[in-house]
Order: sequence, then structure tokens, then C-alpha cells
Amino acid sequence: MKKLKVRLDAFSDAVIAIILTIMVLDLTPVLRDNLNDYLLLSKEIGVYIISFAFVANMWYQHATLFNEIDDMSYRIMLADFLFLIPLSLTPLATNMMAENTTNITVMAYGLLVGITGTCFRLLARSIIHFQYTDTSKMRQVYRKIFGQHNLIYVLLNGVLIILAYFFPQVVLWLYLPYPLIYMLLSSRDRQQMYDVAQLTTNQRQQYLRLPRDRMKQFSRLVAAQKPQTSASPAGTQPNNEQPLTQDVKPISWRDWLDQPIGSGSGVQAANSQSPNVEAIKEFRRAQWDDFQRQTKTQRAARDQAAKELEHQQAAQKAAAKQATREHEREQEAKKEAAELAAKQRERDQEAEEDAAKLAAKKLSKIS
Repeated sequence: MKKLKVRLDAFSDAVIAIILTIMVLDLTPVLRDNLNDYLLLSKEIGVYIISFAFVANMWYQHATLFNEIDDMSYRIMLADFLFLIPLSLTPLATNMMAENTTNITVMAYGLLVGITGTCFRLLARSIIHFQYTDTSKMRQVYRKIFGQHNLIYVLLNGVLIILAYFFPQVVLWLYLPYPLIYMLLSSRDRQQMYDVAQLTTNQRQQYLRLPRDRMKQFSRLVAAQKPQTSASPAGTQPNNEQPLTQDVKPISWRDWLDQPIGSGSGVQAANSQSPNVEAIKEFRRAQWDDFQRQTKTQRAARDQAAKELEHQQAAQKAAAKQATREHEREQEAKKEAAELAAKQRERDQEAEEDAAKLAAKKLSKIS
């Protein structure tokens, strides 16, 4: 079956090469110097570039995907044929869209892009099922890593198809960045798959429980820290002066362009037993352990900060309650003092009245 896998690779490459050749041959040459003919040719070249980017991205995805397996199954072969069927219709859809750019032709092109992408994802899933066992948790890892971006591809293409009904001339050119976005996101997702494949089963289970922001943080750690495959003992860090997770920054666009295509670390298959691969596996596992330790430290720090914040809030509430009670006591004391003063004024008034009555009686007796 290994020889058949090589033949299938060659067959797929030949079909894709023929697809690109047919699209070039469909371009209408300018036989007479006419501005309208040159404008039409320019439009056809632009549409050709859009389809070329799409087909080239499909070739890249196909090549990197098949590069990770040395053998194949009947499921993979049938899924590959299923993927090549809609892909081979690209020259027809491209020619129709270039010759007659209407909402129908642009929507048909978008539908073809969606069907091709769906067939490729079925092919990728077949390879994942063939390459990894259930106990390795890599199938769940694949769904978690690729699931969100696969949904983005479907939604984005669906939106473009709907917009093509109203604005076909505009949506036509919006299909140019689509394969670039696809290639960027899928290459990062595939790199995550390579990195997780080098972890132990227990570490993969821990990875599956991570939220997406922590998954991205681990990916940035792996991209920033390069393994030393020649001298580091197994399970140790290449540099003991600093932890692996210190000052990890997101990989830049230029760094992404310069890194090796595929696993980015020379790993051709998760089951390879070469010394370099084993050293890289040990390095990745050490990175994960350090990442987990840092996560626990950060979680403990957050918990401690949360407890301190709760303590401060409780102290503030207690102080506020104490201040409220003091204020209430002051108000009650003022109220009691006001009541006593009022009663004293009443007594003074009564005493003055009694004194006035007594004086009046004395005057009446004297008179």
C-alpha cells in the first residue's frame, strides 16, 4: 500500500497541474490591438489569479496532509477521489465567471469552493482516523483545533455566496483573499496538531481541557522556543537559566514566512523513532510540563489575588457597616438630645407659666 500511496500522490499532483494548465489555456488571447479586448483579457487574468490561488492552496493543504502518512487506506483513496472531482471543475467555473460575471456564475463558483473545502475536510478527517488511534485522543484534538476555523470557512463562504446574489462584481474579487486566509489559519492549526502529537496521552487529555486562549498561548510558546535536538538530556530544558515560558511573544508574519513548511521542527510522523524526533518529543513534553507549572502558578496567583480582593471587599463592607452604625448612633444621640431639649423647654415653659400664675395670684391678693 505504500507504493500505492506514492502513486496516489503523483496522480493528485498531476490532476492539479492539469487543472492549472486548462485554466491558462482558457484565457482568450488578444489578436488585434483593441482596448476592450485588452480589458477583457485583464479581467480574465484577474479571475485566473483568483482561481490559481484557490487551487494552489488546495495543493498545499493536500501535500502537507499526505506528507504526514506513509501508508493509506481505501477510505483515504476514495476521499481523495471525491475531493478531486469538484476541484477539477474549477476551470469550468473560472471560465464561466470570467466570460459572464453574473450573480449566478459567482454564486456557482462560491458553491464549488464550499463543496471542494467540505470534501477536503472529509479527506483530512479520514487521514486523522487512519493515522491516530482513539486512545491517543488525537481525533478529539483535531475537532477542537480545526473545528472553529472550519466553521469560519463555511460561514465566510456562505456570506460571500449570499452577497454574490446582490453584488457579483464585488464578491468576485473578495474570493482572492479567501485561500490566503485558509492557508494561514490551516497551517497554524496543522502546526498545533504536530505539537500536540508529540505529547503523551495524559498531556493530550490535559490539552483538550484547555480554553482556546490557553491553546494559543501554548502554540506561541512552541513557536518561540526552538528545540536543541543534539545535546539536551531527555526531560531537561536546554537552557536552565530561564524557564521555557519566559517572555513568549506571538510569532511575527516574517517569522512565519521563514519557518519550515510542515511540522516546523523536522517531524515527519508522530510515530517516527529517529533520535532527533525523540529529542523533540522530550523537549515538547518538557515545554508542556513547564507550561502547566506556569499555569498552576498563575492560577494560584489569581486565586490569591481573588482572595485578597475578597478580603479587602469584606473589610470595606465591614468598615462601611461600622460607619453606618456609628452614623446611626450619632443620629439617635442627636435625636435623643433634641427630645431632651424639647422636654426641658416644655418644663421651663410650664415653670414660667406656674411662676406667672403665682405672681398673678399674689397681685390679686394685694389689690
